[in-house]
Amino acid sequence: MTAELEDQAIKAALNQNWPKAIEINKKILKENPKNIAALNRLGRAFWEIGQIEKANKTYKKVIKIDSFNPIANKNLKRLTQAKKRVGKNLKNDFTHSGKVFLEEPGKTKLVRLTRLNSPDVLSELDSGDPVFFLVKKRFVSILDTNKNYLGSIPEDLSQRLIKFIKGGNQYQGFVRSVERQKLEIFIREVSRSKKFTDIPSFS
Repeated sequence: MTAELEDQAIKAALNQNWPKAIEINKKILKENPKNIAALNRLGRAFWEIGQIEKANKTYKKVIKIDSFNPIANKNLKRLTQAKKRVGKNLKNDFTHSGKVFLEEPGKTKLVRLTRLNSPDVLSELDSGDPVFFLVKKRFVSILDTNKNYLGSIPEDLSQRLIKFIKGGNQYQGFVRSVERQKLEIFIREVSRSKKFTDIPSFS
């Protein structure tokens, strides 16, 4: 029964159905109050609907069980930083400014990843989360802040980026949108090597 509820909870989060996510994760926690994955999902759902104090308490429950849990620690830090900003909406402080996604011709690109990891890994992502590039032979793999594999950049674009990265260009990446079987990232060129001075990263 718990496995079925876990799948439903993940699906609710990926569909951004936060009231449903709260309901299902609470059912899971009735069976096992120390289910860390369910607690983290519940904290996320509370935050998404603006119940900041409940989110804070839920993440603290995770820390009592696992003091080094990266998801709970990351979100508690965000909550603490948000609370210091008087007069701002706490929920909006969780995500990066919309300026992160400002398009610049030749320097930015929205990319839909292929060869995705499982939905339970993707469900932990938020819009604005930074991602990192790992150059392989044919593909550029995308990792989260905990070095978990998320997916790969399509091969044609991977080959182009591999050439630029090996030549000295530097890039940043951020989660733009995430669904059950879809992950889009926003890539920005942050520096261009002399070798590619007049060559845009993206057509």
